[in-house]
Amino acid sequence: MSEHAFARLHLEDFVAHLLRHTADGSINRAPSVERLSAARYRDPAHFQTELERLFKRVPLMLVADCELGRNQFKAMEVAGVPVLVLRGGDGAVRAYLNICPHRGALLAEGQGTRTRFTCPYHGWTFLQDGQLAAYPLQSEFGEVGDVRLVALPVFERAGMIWVTLNPKQLVGPDALLSGLDRLLDVFDLGSWHLISRRELPGPNWKLCFDAHLDFYHLPVLHKNSFGTRTSPKAVYGYWGPHQRLVQPKDSKEGVPEAHNVFRLGLKAREQWPLDAMMLGEWILFPNVSINIFYKGGLGMLISQVLPGRQAGESVTVQSYYLREPPDDASLSHAQQQSQFLAGVVSEEDLPTSDGQQMAIASGYLDEFILGRNEGGVQAFHGWLDRIVETDDDDLEALLSTRPGWRYTP
Repeated sequence: MSEHAFARLHLEDFVAHLLRHTADGSINRAPSVERLSAARYRDPAHFQTELERLFKRVPLMLVADCELGRNQFKAMEVAGVPVLVLRGGDGAVRAYLNICPHRGALLAEGQGTRTRFTCPYHGWTFLQDGQLAAYPLQSEFGEVGDVRLVALPVFERAGMIWVTLNPKQLVGPDALLSGLDRLLDVFDLGSWHLISRRELPGPNWKLCFDAHLDFYHLPVLHKNSFGTRTSPKAVYGYWGPHQRLVQPKDSKEGVPEAHNVFRLGLKAREQWPLDAMMLGEWILFPNVSINIFYKGGLGMLISQVLPGRQAGESVTVQSYYLREPPDDASLSHAQQQSQFLAGVVSEEDLPTSDGQQMAIASGYLDEFILGRNEGGVQAFHGWLDRIVETDDDDLEALLSTRPGWRYTP
């Protein structure tokens, strides 16, 4: 089956599922109400287990392809690990620990263009392939032999760069994504344009990410931003540990007619445009949300929720992109949209999550209650637990799921 046919087949399946629920005002609910221990949001030992058993074993989406041209790099801290991602002059993407093997200084900060990386501490210089090129006072220092940066497993899929925070790759791209990347390829993210980026500090990473997994809170918590008429319902699709959720009503502001998924039922399936079938929120396990918006042209907000250095800390990195090269008008609209979305999270979501963290830390809250309408939250924590409990040798098999949507967690 061709890539186009595969994407169309599975996008049509989800949209047909969505339109059936829209027609009768229903949603696909989880089988039962579930309880979730509150200790997982505050316990230091549980947090360390997540870092070691989740974030250092499962490939993480770290950078959009469109951000790294030839000879460009990006340095970041991810789950306590300093990471350097670069695209070489040969076009190949590489990832390393952002650590000088001499005495542990960070080689690079931020983003930029560079063909060599010189340590700011003693001046050791490394090539893009990680090989040590030179170091000062070689005769006085002595011979060091073959010294290289520590390489991390890296791959490109769906216009995104994924890195494993462990020199040993336990899970490959096919197992992690199980074909979902072939749907995400419809976005053609490699040709988009970064408009803005913000880093928003918050409490435990799961408290912050849980808010991406349900729409139940939208008309209540976000009454002053999205309004009280926005739907609290979500129609879910599950693809291995990943998810997609869409409100079962025509409520997205500014959607062009050609992109309006709720008009598709009036047409034959073969006439359904691919762009329209990409609407909604896409969840890439374990910590990435992709949302589509239309102010200033087709835009995308990618939110990466990264754990901090202790259980009660995290950073949400918001990156906003436009598909078309921006002119003055579209750039202004996109910047307004980006600022609005940053305000929604920093002024509404994160203060609420901070309050939850305080309630949990009090010791008087033993568990959360997850409703049948919160299937996305249930599914996420179920996968998190299974991955943490799975041995290295069995991890790839656990994640290797049959391509296609499931509609119960």
